Amino acid sequence: MSLYRVLVVTNLWPYEGDPSYGSFVKAQMESLRPLGVDYDLLFVNGRLSKRNYFRSVPELGRRLRSGHYDLIHAHMGLAGWVSRFQFRLPLVVSFLGNDVPGKVDRQGRTTLYGRCLELASFVLARLASAVIVKSQEMKRRLRLNSAYVIPNGVDLTRFQLMDRLEARRRLGLSAEKKFVLFPYNPAEPRKRYDLVEAVVKSARGAVPEVEILPVFRLPQDQLPVYMNAADVMVMASMLEGSPNAVKEALAVNLPVVTVNIGDTAELLEGTEGNYLVPRDVEHMAAKVVEVCRCGKRSSSRESIARRLSMEQVAAQVIQVYESVLRRSTAM
Repeated sequence: MSLYRVLVVTNLWPYEGDPSYGSFVKAQMESLRPLGVDYDLLFVNGRLSKRNYFRSVPELGRRLRSGHYDLIHAHMGLAGWVSRFQFRLPLVVSFLGNDVPGKVDRQGRTTLYGRCLELASFVLARLASAVIVKSQEMKRRLRLNSAYVIPNGVDLTRFQLMDRLEARRRLGLSAEKKFVLFPYNPAEPRKRYDLVEAVVKSARGAVPEVEILPVFRLPQDQLPVYMNAADVMVMASMLEGSPNAVKEALAVNLPVVTVNIGDTAELLEGTEGNYLVPRDVEHMAAKVVEVCRCGKRSSSRESIARRLSMEQVAAQVIQVYESVLRRSTAM
């Protein structure tokens, strides 16, 4: 028997065109089911057309008339605005990254569209019943003391340790190469594939066999195999909230070389074999070379399991629901 009936409104969810898209949102909602949450989904595919946001408003009304829900949980700011076209139900908004600080270009400058997102998030946060952000930095940007800081959890049953050679055999990858994992779309400017390319080119002077392994638009159950097959992951993004790929890499003890973005400094704290580096080719390449020559895995899984298992995060989200519903009943 469900304790909570939730309507999930999100523009991030796996679909046929990209089975990896928003997989972390789906994973979080599925983790709530054992705790008594039954949810329905309203997926707003803004990738296909921005008009889908407007088309979703009457669909939201139809959903609310046909089903009995206790609250709406919106993931991402634009989905939150779709959800705020109603005031019948309490609204929980999870801001996920580039909605709070806004979109940036390759140089880290906020675009005009990004400024609009930033302003829209600031206003929406004050119209929601509760706000969840992924890092303390996002909370500071929103200037909202009541915001809950709840990073996404890691599915430790999915992100398991594997033998590196076995993972490479399954993927058909060379046993002799050194692979730098880039778990993003290279065409996304803020992920800085160009910088990672420069880092690998520089590292190749000392480790000739090193190359980039781009991985994107794959079902989530394939990502752990690539992470186990790689030698190191490099994070060079200009903008992040709480990067899921870093947490997932740490869960399989894949060494991470990352710039200080989002909550990466907190994620790496207390781990071994991972490095927080300045955003320049020389420092990043030096650590890539060090990891490749050492050949060891990091020591990170225990730290992630202790702080960010799916079960721990799910319990925190349930506490937010309970708080919102108590206030709603008291009104």
